[in-house]
Amino acid sequence: MKKRTFFVVAFILALVFLSYGAVCAKEIKVLAQFPMSGPVGSLPEFGWGFIDGMNWVNGEGRGVNGKKITWYLEDFRYDPTVEVANFNKYTAEHSRDELLIATGYITGGLKPLIEKVNVEEKIPWIEGSYSTEIWGEKGGPSKYPYYYSLGGTYGNQIKLLMKWIKDNHKAKGKPRVGFVYSPTAWGRDGTPEGIAYAKKLGFKVVAEIEYPYSATAATNECMQLRKAKAQYVVYHGYSGATAHTAIFFKTAKKILKDVQLMGTHYTTLRFTILTGQEAFDGYVGVSTRPIMDAVPRIRTPMDNPMVKLAHNFAKKYRPEEYEKGLKAGGIKEMFLYTEGLMYAFLIQNALTDADNKYELNREGIKMALDNMVWDFNGMFGGKSFSWKSHTIPMLRLYRARVEMVKMGDKMVPTGGVVPISNWINTDEIKW
Repeated sequence: MKKRTFFVVAFILALVFLSYGAVCAKEIKVLAQFPMSGPVGSLPEFGWGFIDGMNWVNGEGRGVNGKKITWYLEDFRYDPTVEVANFNKYTAEHSRDELLIATGYITGGLKPLIEKVNVEEKIPWIEGSYSTEIWGEKGGPSKYPYYYSLGGTYGNQIKLLMKWIKDNHKAKGKPRVGFVYSPTAWGRDGTPEGIAYAKKLGFKVVAEIEYPYSATAATNECMQLRKAKAQYVVYHGYSGATAHTAIFFKTAKKILKDVQLMGTHYTTLRFTILTGQEAFDGYVGVSTRPIMDAVPRIRTPMDNPMVKLAHNFAKKYRPEEYEKGLKAGGIKEMFLYTEGLMYAFLIQNALTDADNKYELNREGIKMALDNMVWDFNGMFGGKSFSWKSHTIPMLRLYRARVEMVKMGDKMVPTGGVVPISNWINTDEIKW
């Protein structure tokens, strides 16, 4: 009888324990926000990549040691106000021990959330911004301990271009450099640091020009650069997909015959081949990623493991969109799709590291990110990086190669943006 009673009690206790565990088990929740529509146009590829990546993570990727991730995706429409409102909404609706990590994509949302993220919520925030103010010498982990960036700052990007000029300038006299930047927080980000570094290297900074997004002509700006006898022009704070970029490059090609056009990450993409066409040929730029696309797409080199992985993902999970390419509803630029994938893989890696080495909570994830050393699936030519500066500090220089070919009765651009340097870890550079 006693033996039977013991087993009954043990059985009841086991049920109570299992029920308690089920009630107390916490979900793993993450919030991701991307600019999938708005002033920059329709960019659903960000979301497509993230959705496909997170579905893979929870399926074949086994989540976080077998635990699934509950994820939320919001389109903040390139509006910082919307991004901030979304974050406030989710932090109000979800407990701190469940909502463990958040992501964003533009500097505009970072600044109004500084206190909320870094002091009040203390939640790791992974960001697509390359803000020099947030991650440069005057910012960084000591000032913004919960902000992490996916790429080297704009200040370092421009400074790397200056180093290229120093190493490749062949003409007599000191290099004469002009800066053209958008009248936005983005365009002004890193420009002062780049100008200061150019002067430190002994260059002559001969022009500083704000060129508006609303521009329908660039003749005045290019004539100003010609009058200043600029030999190098850094074009910063613009997307390569926009009309004003095409206008500037095509005008510069006519007026500035022997000037080397240069630029930062978002101009150093496939888009500018399509918009700038032959005027983009010879451009030298810096990028935080391997180039994901050529024109046509079939010519994209697949020697980089992450590029190959991303294209295979898109072919498998978005075959129609991948095939459509630039047509309506297609993946216009594989960089955008790959960004979504990167966020998914990084989130899984950070959460799993926290679960294995620390605790699966916000502080544990922060420790995992702070101590992470990773090669990001071979993205950087096998080189690994650490997040000690809270950025992925890897940059590479590229040159555009564009050729116009006849298709039917039209001339169309073909080509790619090819590397002219190895991957450079900016944490290791003594500027």
